[in-house]
Amino acid sequence: MKELASNFIEVYRSPKPDEVFPYSPGIMVRPSGRYIVSLDLNDLYGKVYVSDDKGKTWRLTCDSHFAHGTLFADGDRIYILACEIVYGDLVILYSDDDGETWSDVYKLTNGEKWAHTATNALYKDGYVYMAMDHFFLNEGETIRSNWKPNICAPVVFRGKLGDDLTKMENWLMSEKVRFRDVIKEEDIEGFGVPFFTSMEDLKPEDVHGETFWASPSQYRDTFNFENPEKNLPFYFHATGWLETNIVQITDPSHFWYDPSGKTFHLMMRANTHGTGYCGLMKAVEKVVDGKEIISIECEKAPSGKRIIFLPLLGGQNKFHIRYDEVSKLYWLVSVQARDSMRRVELLSTDRY
Repeated sequence: MKELASNFIEVYRSPKPDEVFPYSPGIMVRPSGRYIVSLDLNDLYGKVYVSDDKGKTWRLTCDSHFAHGTLFADGDRIYILACEIVYGDLVILYSDDDGETWSDVYKLTNGEKWAHTATNALYKDGYVYMAMDHFFLNEGETIRSNWKPNICAPVVFRGKLGDDLTKMENWLMSEKVRFRDVIKEEDIEGFGVPFFTSMEDLKPEDVHGETFWASPSQYRDTFNFENPEKNLPFYFHATGWLETNIVQITDPSHFWYDPSGKTFHLMMRANTHGTGYCGLMKAVEKVVDGKEIISIECEKAPSGKRIIFLPLLGGQNKFHIRYDEVSKLYWLVSVQARDSMRRVELLSTDRY
């Protein structure tokens, strides 16, 4: 494996790593040569830095309330599509001077729960396509955990370049399909998914006081080696998907190639408790009863069987996919998994 970034450039370092957590880094290189980087701290405070010397020095040009933002460009205008806070409303802001100054933050939704990370934007035929994650419960539904990948709906947004994208009416938003609307954990056989017991399956006798074992690190740190049988099992968040990248298959020889150009594939971080898979759905542009919609559907194998997991290196964590027009290749940045089959209580303290 070839190392590509041994001489990396540091943009931001947390002064207190145990308290201040940088999230959602995104980067853009402008025609002027300027580098623009966006990030947020603790899912609350968004920042933008610029560099005019190829990353040797950086200046802060925006410090505002947004999180989980994705940079994208519309000619001379640069946008950041983001969330107000984690599990807050969708917001957007922009710059018309190469990232030097930024607009106010405009709200696109009201009273909804959204989250995401700095995944990709796809440009096609004068439109930009992006995905954000909407978290919601139907009436009467409950959930045991604060982190909700099984009630996450990957929502595709299509905006026409040149329009004012600070206005929600200038976006076409897809249907909202959550993981639990597509398949239930008990229906998944043959994949080893979920690898551990889900929090959704917790029974009253499994709860220890006011809390339950919610993560491998908590389980490891409290493991009783003298009496292993006395250890409570640890639980994991429900199987689901989140943090969506959007791609389009351009190879006519591919099974899933759509010659009409109306089909896009959604590759999502898969919370399976294991490694090596991403979630998969497709978004299809259609006209129904004279109205244009974006339908979210399962992809299928030639046999007709649904495919909701796809083998992908690092699919268990955030990943980023980018298309290169020069090489006509998609490039993937992901996370190497090293400990996926080791007992949690025997991991070294520097491993999650």
